[in-house]
Amino acid sequence: MKILWISDSPTAPTGFGNVTRFVCGGLADRGHQVSILGKQTRGQPILWHNCLLYPGTFKTDELLHYLHWIQPDMLITLTNIRELEHLNYPVIANFLCTADIPWIFYYPISADMGENRLPPNLVRILKTVDLPIAMSRYGRDAMQTNEVVPAYIPLGVDTKVFQPPADKVLAKQTLGYEGKFVILSDARNHPHKLLPRTLEIFRRFAVDKDNVILHLHCDPNDPVTHSPEYSYDLRSDIAFLNLMEKVCLTKDMSISRGLPLEQLAQIYQAADVHLLASSGEGFGLPTLQAAATGVVPLASDYTANRELVLNHGEAISIHHFLLDEFGLRRALIDIDDAVSKLEMLYQDRDLLTFKSQSAREFALSYDWKHIVSQWEKLLQHEVPLRRDVHPERTLRIPVNLPLVRSKQRISGYVYGASQRDVPIMLALHRIFPGLNFWSTIPLDLSSSTSNSKPLQAKVVQANSFEYRPNLAMSILALDTASIDPRLPIESAKLGVPCIGLAQQREQALLWPALSLQKPDPIIAAELGRQMLTDQGISADLCLAARQQLASALTPANDRSLGSIKK
Repeated sequence: MKILWISDSPTAPTGFGNVTRFVCGGLADRGHQVSILGKQTRGQPILWHNCLLYPGTFKTDELLHYLHWIQPDMLITLTNIRELEHLNYPVIANFLCTADIPWIFYYPISADMGENRLPPNLVRILKTVDLPIAMSRYGRDAMQTNEVVPAYIPLGVDTKVFQPPADKVLAKQTLGYEGKFVILSDARNHPHKLLPRTLEIFRRFAVDKDNVILHLHCDPNDPVTHSPEYSYDLRSDIAFLNLMEKVCLTKDMSISRGLPLEQLAQIYQAADVHLLASSGEGFGLPTLQAAATGVVPLASDYTANRELVLNHGEAISIHHFLLDEFGLRRALIDIDDAVSKLEMLYQDRDLLTFKSQSAREFALSYDWKHIVSQWEKLLQHEVPLRRDVHPERTLRIPVNLPLVRSKQRISGYVYGASQRDVPIMLALHRIFPGLNFWSTIPLDLSSSTSNSKPLQAKVVQANSFEYRPNLAMSILALDTASIDPRLPIESAKLGVPCIGLAQQREQALLWPALSLQKPDPIIAAELGRQMLTDQGISADLCLAARQQLASALTPANDRSLGSIKK
């Protein structure tokens, strides 16, 4: 077979790059002629593992050029479904149909709209290709619910590289973790991976434990951390939570370079459990790699995670479902349930050993040699049959809650009522460098230690018509000096989490969980961090405040709540 494969380059340190490397290399070893358009490949075409590797992108003209030149027996694209929206896929589909070249699309589905329903535009794309291939049973079931009939081939793992160590004690010693209970989280520093939630789970679990370590395998300086959707400084958050002695980052880890699989496997071999707190997974390759290494995997009880953790790992219950900009449900795992399951494995080492062995046995059937065999069988037998019948809202950190009114929030917009709130604002800014501030008075933010330009806060006159619109566009409000009497009520009306003092009557009534008994910048900053990283709790507190305000404004409460009515 003459195959044209387009996805991440086989040399790229990404999950898709890993798949390209093993599937294309495996098919080439079986005698098939494989050409790869690698997104990260630059320069001239080269020979890679008996495959021809070309520089390529998801551009219509470029893909048409390669299709004309190579004239493959089939085109296989591996990417997220929405990536095809950047490609003029109807034009590509028409050309492929005319040239009688089947189009195979291998894809992850990491969320649904409930009951496995998917947005119509995604279903429309999947009905364009000849053969969609789901990489999880969850994805396959979602497709079938939406009247698309896919094939199913999971991702794989090199079980000779990712295998339990001959000596676990020595594996821990190699990383300096001797005598430690090691929790690994191999997850990109990306909004959907919810690293702030991972840290919060570990913080609660690690209380009064001196023999526990959280190893984060990610790039703390990932370029996405400077985006509007994800302004987050991981190192500052670790320091803020006083976890510097218990949280370790992979040394010199870069999203652009990654690590050789053999070196990555050494990190896995030192771990006892693997924790993935993400909002949904199209497959969850780190979870499978953990299982193959005998590391007990924990992940959310949602999407593809279930099939990779049930019976040998731990499925963590969901505390909140949030809708992203596409109407897909994004999950926030239950922090208490995650801590409880970690505690159980920490206390019961016999259970840990049993699950470790079961995880390894589970992963053996996912070895790449078995997966490549499935690919060859499908391409030889299923593709010709399919060709004959051709088928026709986002999580952000800092949190951005939906508005009660029609205006849109300003990402990272925080209100500080007085100079007393400045230490809190600066602490939060170190964790979330993209925050912007405003107040009704000039604030001195000169104590910032940032090397960049000095921080400034926009000034809005307290009694001006601009006050309420600016508050409506904010994501957090601070008043730890109780100088803004309108703030608790207006924040409740507009759905803005409000941190203040319990001595202010309306604050204590509407925002009890965010009310301090006395001014304490550290506690206030902790509450602020929670509001900016846990959209579920933030949304719940805003809803409770609005409901309490509505109740307070009923006639039966006129006398006792006269001040609120004002």
